[in-house]
Amino acid sequence: MPELVDIKGVGPALAKAFAGLGYGTVEGIAAADPAGLAQAPGVGESRATALISAAQALLHAASSPDVPGPNEKEKSQKNADQKKKNKGGKKKRKKDKKAKKNKTKNNK
Repeated sequence: MPELVDIKGVGPALAKAFAGLGYGTVEGIAAADPAGLAQAPGVGESRATALISAAQALLHAASSPDVPGPNEKEKSQKNADQKKKNKGGKKKRKKDKKAKKNKTKNNK
């Protein structure tokens, strides 16, 4: 479970201030009203809104599995196939260039 200091922009002092205002959990910050968080020292409504968004993102990331989706797997496979294709192409071009050089040399 994430802690207040895991929210981007919240350090120990701000976490303590939020807890003193009744926002002692990430869930509390995520559901808070910007005006309520703005009561903490050094926090205006704009920063409070950003902190609420950061808390919501943190909760979303904590609840999402780290398993890549089907599109990410497909992209990964395409990248691997492309690398193989490019690698073979480079060898072939080098071989063709060498053969052309030898052919030109033999025609002189």
